[in-house]
Amino acid sequence: MKTLNRTPLTAPNRMCKWNVQSRRAAGTLRRLISVGVVVLVTCGAVSAETITVRVGVPSGFDPSVIRINPGDTVRWVWQSTPNSHDVTSGNHDTGEPNGLFSSGLFRRAPFQYSHTFNDVGSFDYFCSPHRVMGMIGTVNVGTVTAAAQPLNVSTRLRVQSGQNAMIGGFIVTGDASKRVIIRAIGPSLSTSGVSGVLADTTVQLNGGGGTIGSNDNWKDSQQAEIQASGVPPLDDRESAIIATLTPGNYTAIVEGKNGTSGVGLVEVYDLDQAVDSKLANISTRGVVETGNNVMIGGFVLGKETSAARVIVRAIGPTLAESGISGALADPVLELRDSNGELVRSNNNWKESQQAEIEATGIPPRNDLESAIVATLPPAPYTAIVAGNGGTTGVGLVEVYQLP
Repeated sequence: MKTLNRTPLTAPNRMCKWNVQSRRAAGTLRRLISVGVVVLVTCGAVSAETITVRVGVPSGFDPSVIRINPGDTVRWVWQSTPNSHDVTSGNHDTGEPNGLFSSGLFRRAPFQYSHTFNDVGSFDYFCSPHRVMGMIGTVNVGTVTAAAQPLNVSTRLRVQSGQNAMIGGFIVTGDASKRVIIRAIGPSLSTSGVSGVLADTTVQLNGGGGTIGSNDNWKDSQQAEIQASGVPPLDDRESAIIATLTPGNYTAIVEGKNGTSGVGLVEVYDLDQAVDSKLANISTRGVVETGNNVMIGGFVLGKETSAARVIVRAIGPTLAESGISGALADPVLELRDSNGELVRSNNNWKESQQAEIEATGIPPRNDLESAIVATLPPAPYTAIVAGNGGTTGVGLVEVYQLP
C-alpha cells in the first residue's frame, strides 16, 4: 500500500511540502517486506490541486490512501490491464455503495474519472468486482495532523531456552538515530501477582548483522545512565540496555540465566521522542501457553493527539516455514484498551475485515492466523494471543503502524 500526503493549507499562499511515502514493514527475524521511499518537493504559492491515482496496478489503486485539502480533485486513471475496474464510494467491508461518487460501468484503459472533494472527512471507495480481493482505497480530506506513534512496547510470556526464548523485534524508522532502553523483567512481576516468574533475566540486543550489547544484571553496567532514564528495573537481577540506534531492524532476546525458565517481560521505551524517528513496527516471538501464560503484548500510542491506524497480527502456522518447530496451529487474537475492554477480536483473519487487511499489503499468509485493523486514539493497548481451543505452541504477535 502506498500513501500520498499533501500538507493541508490553513491560509492562502502558504509554503508547503509534498510527502510521498511507502511504509516499511517487517517482523521478528524477517526481512523488510517493502522498501521505504521518501520524496520531498518544496512549492510556493498554491491553490487547489489535482492528484492522480492509478487504477489496476497490477490490480489495485496506487496510491490507495491519499490525504488532500478541501477543494482538491482526485483523478483516477485506468492502466492497461486485462481486467475491467470501477471506482465506487462506499463501505470497504460490505461493498455497499453510498452514492457520493462513482465512475459508472466497469472500464478499461484508456479512461479517466475525476471527483472534487469539498467537504472535510474520510471517504472510502472500492472496485466493485475486485473489492473482496483487496482493491480498496481511501481519500482523507482536511487538516492532516500527525498520528500518534508507539512510544513504549512490551510483551509478557513464559520464557524458555533455545528457539523458545522470548525474541522481541522492533524497527526504528525515520531520518535520525533513536535512543531507547530495552528491559528484561522477571522477579519484580511477582509484586503484580504473577506466579512462576523468571528468577534472573538476561537480554541481548542484536542489529546490523551482529550483537550490539548484552546484560545480565542492570547495575553491572550503565547503572547511572539507566537510573537517569527514569525507568530502571525494580530488581537488581533484571536486565537493561540503553542504546542509540540508527534506523533499521533490531531484536532483543530474553532468556533465563543458566537456562532457567519462567514468566518474563521484554520492554522497549522511546527515550527521545523529539527526534525525527520512531518505533514503527514491533513484534515478539515465544511459546504461547494457557491461562496466565498466554502471550500478552502491550503498546502505548502517544506523542501526537491524532488517532493512529494499526494492524495487529497473531502468527503461528507460517513460522514452520522458517524452521520453527512446535508452531501454534491456530492462534486467536484479542485487542483490549487500557481499561481491559475488548476493542476487537479475531480467530481466522478472513472471517472479518478481509478486504481491509489485504489492502495493508501484509495479510497473514495462513488462513488460520489472526489479524485486526483498528484506528486507535493515543492510549495504552494490549494484544492477547492464545491458541484456539486451549492449544499451545510457538507464536508471534506483531503491531504495525499503518499510513
